[in-house]
Amino acid sequence: MKVLFGLNNDDTVKGIVELYEKKYNEKLEYKNVYYFKQFIQELSSGGYDRAVVLEELEKFPTSNLAQIDDYLFKNIDSMTDVFDAKSIVYISSDRRKLGDEFLSKLFNLGLYNTLTGQDRTKGKVCERIKTPFLKKDVKKYYDNVAGQDIYKSAEVSEIEIQRIITYYQNQNGATEKYNEIFDRIAAQYTDEQLKVIINFLPADVRQHLSFNNEKYKSLNLGDAAQVQQVAEPQVDPKKVAERPKQIIDNQNDAKAVAITKQPEIAEKIVVKKVPSEPKVVTQVLEKEVVKNVYEVPKDYKKIVAFVGAPKVGTTFCINAIGTYLARSKVKTAIVDITRKRDTYTIYTYDNEGKRNIAAESMRYASNGLNEPLVYEKLSIYTAMPGEDRKTYNASLVVDTIMQHNSVILMDTDFTTPADYFRLCQEIYVVQDMDIININQLTIFLRQLKAKGIPMHKIRVIINKHVNCALTAKDILDGIATYTSYDLKMYDELFNSSTIPYYILPFDVENYKKYVEMVFKYSNKFATFTEDFKENLNRIINSIYPIQTVTTTTTTSSRGRGKIFGR
Repeated sequence: MKVLFGLNNDDTVKGIVELYEKKYNEKLEYKNVYYFKQFIQELSSGGYDRAVVLEELEKFPTSNLAQIDDYLFKNIDSMTDVFDAKSIVYISSDRRKLGDEFLSKLFNLGLYNTLTGQDRTKGKVCERIKTPFLKKDVKKYYDNVAGQDIYKSAEVSEIEIQRIITYYQNQNGATEKYNEIFDRIAAQYTDEQLKVIINFLPADVRQHLSFNNEKYKSLNLGDAAQVQQVAEPQVDPKKVAERPKQIIDNQNDAKAVAITKQPEIAEKIVVKKVPSEPKVVTQVLEKEVVKNVYEVPKDYKKIVAFVGAPKVGTTFCINAIGTYLARSKVKTAIVDITRKRDTYTIYTYDNEGKRNIAAESMRYASNGLNEPLVYEKLSIYTAMPGEDRKTYNASLVVDTIMQHNSVILMDTDFTTPADYFRLCQEIYVVQDMDIININQLTIFLRQLKAKGIPMHKIRVIINKHVNCALTAKDILDGIATYTSYDLKMYDELFNSSTIPYYILPFDVENYKKYVEMVFKYSNKFATFTEDFKENLNRIINSIYPIQTVTTTTTTSSRGRGKIFGR
């Protein structure tokens, strides 16, 4: 007999196998996995006679029991899509009892071998592997629930609808992605749920799908108005129109998203504007003194990517910015989506426990779970060097991390999937004084431009800057225009005269301190020179203002005014 285990302890699995073989004099061929997604994939490969899964196989990033149960049910439902439910032994948590609401839903899926309370023993697991229960053996616990609609097929939660809307908005009108996104959504919901979701999609998405997507066309959309029930908290379309939704789009522009039920009714979700430049309040406190107070909205979120050629200092910039933000009590995430995973090496080399957490943090985020490596207000999301980044769900990674942090700093390279650049609000291009690197940088930027990623997201950081004949303007001009190797083709990427740029000066003492920091594993950027810190603060305040800046002025008036944006 071949058995698949989903337990988080290999010794427990070995103990069950040894007991089974001793008790029944029968050899077991077995394998143990550690994640629900992996468990489902393994079951779908076929060849297993029994499956044993622990409810607490994975850590849950929330204490909300309703959210946990929803996550569990979706995974168990997926298991029964690829494997006979009657052959699954389900070891529940200690909060379950036979006949409760959750286990009743599993019963309706066909799971009859559920172990609760005192029955969660190796011996009972062996018994259920050998002789699984039939429906008649446990039916007495579930007489009142048999046949109920366990999927609540016409219900979709408000937060799921918001995420779907946001994801479509983040495509910036790239219609070639609409079909692929809808097909992924369709695989996760019932037809009745899809009818609810469709009514909230942006008008251009619905129009494109109605002509180009077979699944969309196959739905009986005439009944859509009759199935618009939304799980707790319920969505009343009229109330949705009245209540601002704090959805951040890629360009931080305020947009109105039209919603249709039936042709005679049109409602709108009003998207709250998040300013590209946070509000600045100017006060003349004393004669010739102006104090600029940066007021950041409570719901303000920032997602930025950093990219550059190897050795220009991209990871250095991210670490410096992330450290300062975290010390200023801003919840900050560093997300490493590079091939080399330098962040994994820098933050975990001194501790095996940290390596174990960090190695799985991106995979967890891709499954909607938040398990980063945490240093007070700084959270690190990374993985083992070389791990395939294409296996991640970029949208879910960013969405999961954004829910738990105010600032996301993405460490990327020229091979990072383009979706991450679509999802961010700004792209900080890091370039040092070595102009040999500029050509491969412009090739990369031209590829982003060809994929529909707007170049107005670009900002430039000139790192390790020294005063010489090569000026900052020369570097900006070089980055602004793609030039082919044979000098026959040119493509202007952006206007070098208007692009925001920042300078981080090179200093031998700073370089020595950074080498020592990496060697001794300590983030002490506070000891860097004042010139460096002043320039770094300009970058930080462009991302997420954290300090009050006082400057002198020649005005002699007293007063108070407000300036919004630039």
